[in-house]
Amino acid sequence: MSNLQSIYDNSPIWFQNVMVSAKGYQNQGYRYGKKYWGFREFYQDFDTWPLERKLKYQNEQLREFINYAATQSKFYRELYEGVDLSRIQTTEDLKLLPIVDKEMLREHIEDVITIPRKGALEGHTGGTTGKSLVVLNTVEDGMARMALLDHFKARVGFEHRKMRRATFNGKHIVPPNQSRKIFWRYNHSCKQMVYSSFHLSEHNMMAYVESLNSFKPHSIDGFFTSMCDVASYVERNKIKLTFRPIAIFPTSETVTQTGRELLERVFKCPVYNQYASSEGAPFVTECLEHHLHIEHASGVFEHFEDSNEILVTSFSTHGTPLIRYRIGDSMVFSNERCSCGNDSVLVEEIQGRSLDFLYTSEGAKINGGNVANLFKNMPNSIIRAQLVQEVIGEIKILLEIDKERYKPEYDDLLKDEFEHKFGLETKITIEHENEIPREKSGKYRFIKNNVL
Repeated sequence: MSNLQSIYDNSPIWFQNVMVSAKGYQNQGYRYGKKYWGFREFYQDFDTWPLERKLKYQNEQLREFINYAATQSKFYRELYEGVDLSRIQTTEDLKLLPIVDKEMLREHIEDVITIPRKGALEGHTGGTTGKSLVVLNTVEDGMARMALLDHFKARVGFEHRKMRRATFNGKHIVPPNQSRKIFWRYNHSCKQMVYSSFHLSEHNMMAYVESLNSFKPHSIDGFFTSMCDVASYVERNKIKLTFRPIAIFPTSETVTQTGRELLERVFKCPVYNQYASSEGAPFVTECLEHHLHIEHASGVFEHFEDSNEILVTSFSTHGTPLIRYRIGDSMVFSNERCSCGNDSVLVEEIQGRSLDFLYTSEGAKINGGNVANLFKNMPNSIIRAQLVQEVIGEIKILLEIDKERYKPEYDDLLKDEFEHKFGLETKITIEHENEIPREKSGKYRFIKNNVL
């Protein structure tokens, strides 16, 4: 444990709020400089460009970025040895370059990185696979990404740092020895109340709701399942909320239709989805008309072979370049165009991690969205559920239930739903748990597919 962490853990809560705010003001120095405001102006103008002009700009940035990586990164210089990079003129030509995966980056990370560690921004990724990766990036790239994220929120009416924001993330803000039910800390620098995702039990949930009612945030963002947990508690217990946010912005987890409907029903405001990553993937953002737009200024998305799995090339990763990076997520692209005024290629669906699916007994894959729909007809008495598959032909359903509302026959109802989707050949078992644990990141996994 660092000295700073020890001081934090042993300080009164009011001083912990001071320390959180001090860290927030420190972060502002490398997030909101002159470059940030330049990017904000550029993105606002970029929205007005026709698609053809956006794609031309994207190709220009692609050529510059590949040349940068090939000259500044030892890893890419050796990887592209023998490849005529002058042939890479458009995004279609990316197929001439080899694919990079997380293990390649992890193994050769010192040769991938192009900048000194001192003064660089660190990004950490672990995910549910447990394979960790630390990337370095420039302050300018960090400002570019922050500006695009804030621009996305401003499009739908929320202005970061000017409006109150509630965030559910994986920060360890509650010390292990704390006894008081105060599971949040205030970051004064950007009017942000940070809520712990590690203490969202039924026993503690009312404290969270009372805090939200007191704080009255203009937006709620962070882990999708954490926000759904709160919304489910409010709805099941018929609690009145005394605020109405402008918007909800989920991050880090796949957004299901049932979860979206729950959040919008309870908080009485729209949900706007987005896609990025801690490694620095390009952005996909949702507009006022609820279409998902590729942010062409941020990079390139490709499909891997004939699947929905994506490869990403990100223009804001100069410190640790990502080119044709197999990130492990899946998307369905669309040929439609949106009438919102932002002319760009659309994404029909963000399917999330490539392992967010379950197998039928015949080996067919049922993705997470379709699995979540099997719970739609269940009475409102399930706090959370987790699906675990160790072998093809068997699925274990773990349920954390509201014991006052859940009836034994609901097991049969749920089992029937799964049998209609997975067939009678798949063995379905249901187990009731006092609490389904979260991952070390603070995220909650709906599907744990351990079939490799």
